[in-house]
Amino acid sequence: MPFFKKRKDVQHGNEGPELRKSPEAAPAAAGEDADGSPPGKPPENSPENTTANSAANPPDAPHRFAAIRRIRPGSTWGTGRVGAFGDALAGPMGSLDKGIDTAWQSLKTVGGIFRDRRRVGVRAQDQATVQWLRQLAGLLSTLGAEILRSGANTRDVETQIVDIAARYGVDARCFALPTGIFVRVEAVVGDAGSELDFAPVGTAGMQLNQVEALQNLVHRMLGEALPFDEVRKALREEQSLPRRFQPATAITGYAMLTLALGMLQHPTWNAAAGYVTAGTAVGVLQYLVRRYAPNLLTLLPVAAAIMVTVLALRFAGPILHQDPGFLYIPPLIGFLPGAALTLGAIELSTNSTLSGITRLAGALNVLLMLALGILVATDTVRPHPIGNPIPPQLGAWVGWASVLLLAVGFTLNHDAPRRSLAWLIVALLATRVVQTAGTLVGGQALGAFVAGMALVPVATWIGKRAVIPDQVIFLPAFWMVVPGAHGLSGVQQLLVAHSSAGWQTLLNVMITVGSIALGVLAGASLRRTTRLEVLPADEVGGTG
Repeated sequence: MPFFKKRKDVQHGNEGPELRKSPEAAPAAAGEDADGSPPGKPPENSPENTTANSAANPPDAPHRFAAIRRIRPGSTWGTGRVGAFGDALAGPMGSLDKGIDTAWQSLKTVGGIFRDRRRVGVRAQDQATVQWLRQLAGLLSTLGAEILRSGANTRDVETQIVDIAARYGVDARCFALPTGIFVRVEAVVGDAGSELDFAPVGTAGMQLNQVEALQNLVHRMLGEALPFDEVRKALREEQSLPRRFQPATAITGYAMLTLALGMLQHPTWNAAAGYVTAGTAVGVLQYLVRRYAPNLLTLLPVAAAIMVTVLALRFAGPILHQDPGFLYIPPLIGFLPGAALTLGAIELSTNSTLSGITRLAGALNVLLMLALGILVATDTVRPHPIGNPIPPQLGAWVGWASVLLLAVGFTLNHDAPRRSLAWLIVALLATRVVQTAGTLVGGQALGAFVAGMALVPVATWIGKRAVIPDQVIFLPAFWMVVPGAHGLSGVQQLLVAHSSAGWQTLLNVMITVGSIALGVLAGASLRRTTRLEVLPADEVGGTG
């Protein structure tokens, strides 16, 4: 809205007919006085309004500056002097008014780019039946459970399910938790009523090629109302996708992930050998348990932590000349709940309190299980002395090389889709650059914030150009930023080393998690999306 509102009749500096009426003129319409003013309102040229008469308010002066020529009754100032002063200010003030109007309109235009104002109308379903609504509710709840299993936060899942339901011409309400989702669909037209369904979220993780297939299906369903049988078939195909790589290749990828995380924390050549060995051992243990003893998956974090700690206490000192504490955490990279910590913080920030608390409680439980395994091993095995010489740490180049190892390791261990490796390297490097720059400028908290903020636009930009769902790029880059390893380090310091420094480490983790969550929310707010809305048949159309 302009700061200075112009009257229609004087918008271009010309007076309207009502200003040129003579006192003898007849009223223009019923309900007006002889001077054109509404009944009961003093005329503009009356003493009550103290406005100048037509001789003191020439037609060529803008009406908004008429107040400059107001003269008190009995004043000694001449109308010519006041009129000259007003004429001198009229030009600059008019230019200022136009400039402010232009700036305001430009600001509204720029602000509209970053606001989610685009809504597309979809015709309401006028042939919905109870059976059709029941099938749709079951289908949407199953789809929502799969999206949750892929690692999306609950708010985004609810938004997507509501939009997909709108594509079918019905209204929907959702309540999503990390462990399940409720979906109610309701017919807008007719008397079919509403139907409610629930679907639990699977416990097993999702491969990146499955994430790609699922996101492609969601994108299609947002674009058109697919037949139910086609959606069910696509979900079955996504869930049964085979792993791209053989078990040996996946284990190698896990060892590379361990090496990348370890070199980011303590980069020495001797420690690198320990990272690869321990990472390979954990990868083999994961494969054996998942293949031959899936009932023991709950105890897998404890068993892996015990095995890694025993290996470190026995061989790190005499063979690698390293402190065993450096080898406790990197091999446990597959269990670190950094993503759950940050997703929980994001959901708490978006008023999804129950979901946020659930994720944070689950992440804390995993950290305690890993710390329990480390504690059991340290109380059972006696550490061997550290040999000499102590190897020196490598240069800063190791951090950038570790990013490349991280990309390759994710591709092999998490079955990333084809053509995604190069783009994944680009995303990880970009995130690393932003995080490093932010840390140098304002410390660890600012580095985490700007890195989280850069994740969403970088993943979106790559997704559009590489025809790869942005979540495939977002998940590995997001995992690199989250401080799951530091959280486990703080718990390990408290329970194992009995050091008060663990509290400081956990506090830093909380600050970093909050910074990442706020950064991700800020980055997501810059992304303009399209929402679907069910409208009657005569109102269907896009609204901007």
